[in-house]
Amino acid sequence: GNETTTNLIANGLLALLDHPEQIARLREQPELIDSAVDELLRFDSPVQTDGRTAIEDIEIDGHTIRAGEQVLLLLGAANRDPDHFADPEQLDIGREDKSHIAFGRGLHHCLGAPLARLEAAAALEALLARFSRIDLAGDRPRFKDHIVLRGMESLPVHLER
Repeated sequence: GNETTTNLIANGLLALLDHPEQIARLREQPELIDSAVDELLRFDSPVQTDGRTAIEDIEIDGHTIRAGEQVLLLLGAANRDPDHFADPEQLDIGREDKSHIAFGRGLHHCLGAPLARLEAAAALEALLARFSRIDLAGDRPRFKDHIVLRGMESLPVHLER
């Protein structure tokens, strides 16, 4: 959970920096922090893919998956599904639909999800409370070359009190 939570915080901060109206809204409405964390999870999930093995035959959208076949789940894409989320490409920290699958679902729901949410909320609250201005420092950050986890090599920022 260390790398995924680190990526949640960094990816979330970058998303907020890319959407200054949302960071301003969070400053004005700090009570939206829990909603913001869920929206940041949906918008740029730290875990992008996951694999599963079908335990029984199932048909999905006209395609049959047979018991024993392996399936690659694209969590990041599912969290941007326009059939499920209104304006999925828009970051909205007040979004009411919190049914993203950044932490998986059912039996495979992430055991550390509550802790990751708390850590992300605490980190973002502390940054916004302590610094009146947060900007990217330098070039656009580079993401690690990883197919499962989405995170940056580093996120240099300039902070002002």
